[in-house]
Amino acid sequence: MAEKVTDSEGREDLVYIKTEDGSYRGWRVDLLIDPLSNKMEEKMLLCSSCNGMLRDACFYEGQVRCGVCIPEGVAWQPVIMNREIVSDKMISCPLKKRGCEWSDTVTTVLHHLEECEFFPVLCPLGCVCLDGERKGKIMKLEKRRIPEHQRDSCPLRELVCEFCVNEVKACEMNPHLEVCEYFPVPCPNECVIEGEEATRQLKRRDVPVHLSNECPLQKVECPYWVHGCREEIERKKMDLHEREFMHIHYRLSMTDMKLKLIDSSQELLTLKQNQIETNDQLDRATKEIAFLQNENENKTKKLSKVNHMEEKLATANTKIENLEKQITEKDSELKSIKEVFYSHTSLPTGQLEWKIIGVKQKIQNKENTFSDPFYVGLYKCQGKIKWNSLNTGKVGVYISILKGGYDNKLHWPIRYKRTLIILNHINSNNNYEITKQITKEDLEKYPDNFKRPTEMSNKGCGNCSFISNTEILEAKYCKEDSITLLIKIELLPAL
Repeated sequence: MAEKVTDSEGREDLVYIKTEDGSYRGWRVDLLIDPLSNKMEEKMLLCSSCNGMLRDACFYEGQVRCGVCIPEGVAWQPVIMNREIVSDKMISCPLKKRGCEWSDTVTTVLHHLEECEFFPVLCPLGCVCLDGERKGKIMKLEKRRIPEHQRDSCPLRELVCEFCVNEVKACEMNPHLEVCEYFPVPCPNECVIEGEEATRQLKRRDVPVHLSNECPLQKVECPYWVHGCREEIERKKMDLHEREFMHIHYRLSMTDMKLKLIDSSQELLTLKQNQIETNDQLDRATKEIAFLQNENENKTKKLSKVNHMEEKLATANTKIENLEKQITEKDSELKSIKEVFYSHTSLPTGQLEWKIIGVKQKIQNKENTFSDPFYVGLYKCQGKIKWNSLNTGKVGVYISILKGGYDNKLHWPIRYKRTLIILNHINSNNNYEITKQITKEDLEKYPDNFKRPTEMSNKGCGNCSFISNTEILEAKYCKEDSITLLIKIELLPAL
């Protein structure tokens, strides 16, 4: 899994004061463009606990402190004036030493670091460092250097082999060239093209064919090998060998032909003996066939009676098969009904409470998320979430109609009123809620969304910009990296 850059090891380290217990307190004063001018201003704007510029200023025991510096469970009173003064202070980018010239109010610096071209980010391709403090970990570079890194130096970038035109990772190019079938290699016998001095170059895949059919230096068997000549000669010298040893090849050929003639005579004698035995066996078989034909006539008469009984049996089996089909259809219909009324996700009240965990990871990976199937009446439905839908930075929530075993009993197209709610963990009376009723115009504009499903699922219908990624990560909705989405569906009468 790719390494993540979190606030705790990135942006907050740059803008807040980090204490020994690992918590983050007030703003770093050294980032201010105009330093605090006098003791009065320091007393008004600096936290008496962490000595950083006030963050959520409040009174505690007669002193002004950051809200995060006060012990847990202690009530405190906000200082509105201090908040306004601090929020207007101009601050430079924490990465100024690297070359960033940005400056603005303190309230915008965290947002700036999300886009800052000098902020270190992980290589998108996941290449790792080979030395240094981050050896073995995914390489970090300034955001502005990522395109150049991916283009020129990342070992995991895709390159095109100049010989086979296949895409290969840069770190795997050398091993690939050692096995590439189109890579030029010299002839193993170091033969040369006529009129040239350099060794012949071949594609690696063509070497076996070259040695078998073309290479003049490849040793091959003499054509008279089958007759007894056991010489292996270079292909270019074979003609000379045949001319010099012509008389020996002739004697070997004649000797071989005489031996084969003797073997053929013996085989012919054996075949004649086998023919006599075969004729005797054929006579015996003819007599046995005549006897079996007589018996077969008697059995045919008995078989006709059996066939009549088999016809009756086949008719009975057909009736049984029809009854079994009817029973199977009824079982399937009963199974569909049980699935609706006894499934643990069945919603007779038309409401699904869906807890979604790992929200930050899903948003970062733009990972589509699906709920378990659930029922509204006898309609089978499923919830779906698209994170960063349409690259707008917002979350899309959709309802899809799934194919169910009771669809032939239902009315189509389906109409319903949906209510999508994200529960507020802090104030249950302030949930995020959107309600939409399917109208006649919706049925005409998106007929495939509400008709009887022919595939496993219809197209989803919902809100492509339900809520932004930033809002959904707020503490009131996101608790322990999870949110709870409540889906209410009320079936409406047909138009």
